[in-house]
Amino acid sequence: MLLNVNINYLANLRSSIGAEPDILTCARRCEHSGADGIILYISDDIKCLNNYDIKYIRKHLRTRFILKIPMLEKYRQLASDCKPDIVCLVPETNEPSPSTGVNVIRNQTEINNFMIHVMYEGSMSCVFIEPKLEQVNSAYKAGMHYVEFNTKNYIEAFKTGNCDKEYNDLKECTALANTLGMKVMIGKGLNYQNVTKIREIKGISDFNIGHSITTKAIFTGLDNAVREMKELVNER
Repeated sequence: MLLNVNINYLANLRSSIGAEPDILTCARRCEHSGADGIILYISDDIKCLNNYDIKYIRKHLRTRFILKIPMLEKYRQLASDCKPDIVCLVPETNEPSPSTGVNVIRNQTEINNFMIHVMYEGSMSCVFIEPKLEQVNSAYKAGMHYVEFNTKNYIEAFKTGNCDKEYNDLKECTALANTLGMKVMIGKGLNYQNVTKIREIKGISDFNIGHSITTKAIFTGLDNAVREMKELVNER
């Protein structure tokens, strides 16, 4: 399984004061420590990154680059300019990571029209959705190569000790996505404890994690935090 590290949380540290930490250095350290991809998320409400950051980091990355954007023309143009390996469509939000999925059922045609331009430039397409069968079907009809399932409900249920329903929802939707030919990413709130159960689901290709790795890095260093998570998602 692949681990993609969302470094927006590290970019937030930089924006709180000024110049540190250097975001490219953070990305490089994640790569060196085993990350299979680097995630950056940009929107009107996210102030920790700008277009220059996106293009500069894209130019110097050695692993996959995953860009998360809302469905706005200026960000589609940014994606066309820097040609990420994967473009993931997310809702507009002022959070470092979206808490709800895109409603593909309601916006299927618009999403398809928006992402066609991105795919024409060579990027793979993805959409961040709730783990619901009807959303998976709509993502397939919209032409997505990937879906990323929102694990927020699973995370909340995991805290109570009873997450069977949410786990089964993810398992069922992963199976459907795979059957339809789409790869599956998961993300939102995954950490070093709750990832151990969810990694058992067959068919998940990528884990997208940022906040937990960033907080762990405070105590162990970024290199060790990435390595430990990489080992966890691949442990059997």
